[in-house]
Amino acid sequence: MFSFLSFRDWIYQTLLFKLLLSWYHFIFTTPISTTTEIIIPNEILTDILLRLPAESLMRFTSVSKLWNQQISSPHFVNTHLKIAANDKKFRNHGIIFGNLQFCHLPPLFNKRQVTDEELIHMDPPNLSFFVGSVNGLICLCNHELETYIWNPTIRKSKKIHDSPLRSSSNTKLGFGYDESRDDYKVLFINYSSLCYYDSMCNVSNPKIVVYIYSLRTDSWTTVHDQIQGNFLTNTLGKYINGKINWISCNRLGINKIISFDLADETWGTLELPIFRQDNCNYQLGVVGNDLSLINTSNFTNTSSDVWIFKNCGFWTKLFTIKHHPDLSLFMVSTLLDAFTIQFHESNNGDFLLLLPPLIMIFDGLTRRLKHSVYVEESVDDGGCDAIEIYVESIVNPLMISDQGRHIQNHLAENYA
Repeated sequence: MFSFLSFRDWIYQTLLFKLLLSWYHFIFTTPISTTTEIIIPNEILTDILLRLPAESLMRFTSVSKLWNQQISSPHFVNTHLKIAANDKKFRNHGIIFGNLQFCHLPPLFNKRQVTDEELIHMDPPNLSFFVGSVNGLICLCNHELETYIWNPTIRKSKKIHDSPLRSSSNTKLGFGYDESRDDYKVLFINYSSLCYYDSMCNVSNPKIVVYIYSLRTDSWTTVHDQIQGNFLTNTLGKYINGKINWISCNRLGINKIISFDLADETWGTLELPIFRQDNCNYQLGVVGNDLSLINTSNFTNTSSDVWIFKNCGFWTKLFTIKHHPDLSLFMVSTLLDAFTIQFHESNNGDFLLLLPPLIMIFDGLTRRLKHSVYVEESVDDGGCDAIEIYVESIVNPLMISDQGRHIQNHLAENYA
């Protein structure tokens, strides 16, 4: 399907690329006379490059060694990431679907349907399922827990070796970013004895082992027995602000949020908002930079309350989602524990909520549904379940691992 906006962006990026390339050849191949001096401030060139989309930017790495070094430097990569993540027009934002397809975010605020032709088919390094995404990196696993950290934009991936587990059975997973060390970490939380969990939240007392992988050191560490007596109800943890979060349930049937701090590698707890917990379904999500929670009554199933946890340390009820007619058949035919929602706030305050296979747009002022986008399911690819918001970046998982290895070797030489 032809899109004028996409065509316009393509023309803009192509012209900008040719302009910069011509600029480069002019600077480095044109003889300079004794009476003429050309001064091109490096700050101007850097500022232009920082505002290019990630995929277009990678084309400039082959222009010269100088440009490649600049674009690949950690400072440039991190600065480009911050600009892309905070872009109010969301030109680098999109949604990753369960079959590892990608759709750009801006058109979704104005469209009522996304066809298969508008989905970008990714090419993952292995037949895997989605664990999490942060800063343009995606963590993928398969059922044997072969794990990859992958950047689909620059087509670079890092396979994690020496996995301590060989099966995803009785294992909870998480992926996030440790800003204090500029490191990316993968969590395997394994219940080594069988866990029993039913609708009344009867939980046995299994032995829990937490395996932590560091991309920067390319190594695993192990933590024992810090969350005994709690069963994590969702398989995949939600990352936000340096922590990976799960809904948990103890032997008394009391729900709370358990979080893992990636910086100091310790566990913490967070109480749920005060409401009747019996026969409620909970899901975690993200609104902007805040942890969010949705609770739905299993009795009425007519609405869901949306809560956010602010940095000041308290829960705020954002609004209530009334289950509209578009969801009636879907809600009847779908198990409640598959009810997953992610959030993203648009530049005019609208909220984008993902409820597979629907994407719902709510007015930020009235908190009412504006419209819903239906994503066509592809039978060959196993459906288009929406997972979460993805930001394109040039973060290279291989370079992070190499940098950590160089630091370790340098320290070993100094203390030898």
